[in-house]
Amino acid sequence: MSHITFIYPCVGRFPNTKYVRSWQMQPLSIAVLSALTPKKWDRIFFDDRLEKINFEIETNLVAISTETFTARRSYQIAEEFRKRGVPVIIGGYHATFCPDEVLEFADAVCIGEAENIWGEILADAEQGNLSGKYQSEKLYDMKKYNVDRNIFDGKKYFKLALIEAGRGCNYSCNFCSITSFHGGNYKYRNVEDIVSEIKKLNEKYLFFIDDNMTGNFTYAKKLFEALIPLKINWVGQVTINIGSDEELLQLMKKSGCVGVLIGLESLNAKNLKSIKKKHNDISEYKNLLSKINKYNIAVYATFMFGLANDSISVVEETVKFVIDEKIFMVAFNHIIPFPGTPLYIEKDNSNKLLYEKWWLSPEYRFGQAPFIPDCINSETLNDWSHRSRRTFYSIFSILKRSVNFSSNSCNIQRICFYFGINFMLRREIAQKKGLPLGEQK
Repeated sequence: MSHITFIYPCVGRFPNTKYVRSWQMQPLSIAVLSALTPKKWDRIFFDDRLEKINFEIETNLVAISTETFTARRSYQIAEEFRKRGVPVIIGGYHATFCPDEVLEFADAVCIGEAENIWGEILADAEQGNLSGKYQSEKLYDMKKYNVDRNIFDGKKYFKLALIEAGRGCNYSCNFCSITSFHGGNYKYRNVEDIVSEIKKLNEKYLFFIDDNMTGNFTYAKKLFEALIPLKINWVGQVTINIGSDEELLQLMKKSGCVGVLIGLESLNAKNLKSIKKKHNDISEYKNLLSKINKYNIAVYATFMFGLANDSISVVEETVKFVIDEKIFMVAFNHIIPFPGTPLYIEKDNSNKLLYEKWWLSPEYRFGQAPFIPDCINSETLNDWSHRSRRTFYSIFSILKRSVNFSSNSCNIQRICFYFGINFMLRREIAQKKGLPLGEQK
């Protein structure tokens, strides 16, 4: 029997310490690959965030799923296996955007969605011919979608089952790897298949990992209506314009939606225009958030600093806004130029990148801005994000936001979750600050 070892790498580690854990969830991409792998292959899986990798294990192939933040660690892992004569293939968003870079560290690279070419990859590996670029030439048909969650047996993950209803996004934000990867396409599975998968899971708390699960309101309404009889609680990623459709919000509530992640990004209209976030209307933020809250749906809002029209006043206004609006959770981050995105090309062409490849630099640390901002110096930008988090997760802010009785404290269960998650995030503010990418040697 042939043996394949799947690896999900961590971002990095401080010297002589374990990985900084918070709420690691099952990496669904590994379950998808496992489902695609014929039964004649014996499967092994190491999650680098949770456990040590056994580099001495007997295996015929190593498959690593990588993102930009985990690229350096992925290459370190690949090096260890290749020293032992084991071929390595690397795939994922980062591999698709930087295939030539990947081939400096691995035997092969998977470009695009793996589903259409995984069989070819395994066949070449069996024959000892794995090499070069394997590229998917067409979009994967989500109607054939399948996952193998048995690959996660014995591992301790955050108690939230992951579901994928669709892929891609029909918007074109210039900082987003999703748009670049899927080419602005949004595709989705049959509703009946999703319902069947959830029934088999027998889990009551679910996270739809779709990049924008309301990219098509007609489809979303059909999905939510089908979820109502299942009596589940779920969260997902959406856009702020869900607040403009009362029917959609009603179906979301009835289907068990308890929270949504929304990219608000900025309170400056010029900033939104510069990143092509055209579907966000700042003048409607308060109104739309109020409508979403009315249906007992908690909001996790994300904001980005470091855009051309940012200033300390914009930052302070943003922090005041989210506290006054009593938003459940907020993430404040500086913009990150990820390879493959228009934002990265823009920063590269204008010589604004501080590192040729920040994700490979031994000097780069998690939380740093790897570019020269147009609005302020990079060190001050880093401080803006950090101070905003500290203010938002201060005791005063947590208590003030807790009296949002429409969403944050709409029932006993929500109150417990609100305080639990906010105090956990308060503790974690500085945990990853200064974290090196990969392992320092």
